[in-house]
Amino acid sequence: MGTHRGLFATWDIRKGEVIHNGSASDVVFPDAMAYRRFVFALPQRAACDMIDWTWTQRLEKDGPMKIMTAINISAMLSTGLTTDSDLANVMPESSTSQLYYATRDIKFGDEILTDANFVGDRKNFAATDLGI
Repeated sequence: MGTHRGLFATWDIRKGEVIHNGSASDVVFPDAMAYRRFVFALPQRAACDMIDWTWTQRLEKDGPMKIMTAINISAMLSTGLTTDSDLANVMPESSTSQLYYATRDIKFGDEILTDANFVGDRKNFAATDLGI
């Protein structure tokens, strides 16, 4: 896909297989100030990467928006820099889920792609809503 980063299958993955369980590894910041303190404590290059690997998400229907990041290889999960969800081969089970499943068979060496636009709460979200 020519994306700036990527995560590639190191084995054949079957449709329905769990690809990422963020509930076991994603970091959920309690508030915007905690996120700011974390980022500003990092070296500049690491801070830039961390900002790139951060997203906002509701973890429950109509719940508060949370600032989240992944500090493991799942941070390399690419959106393919497209809004075409047909290219995605990994998706969460819902907009509030941290479990990502293979939506089709993925062959060894294929890039693992998701669709960041799937989570409707991310559309038109202003960082100011979190005090950033």
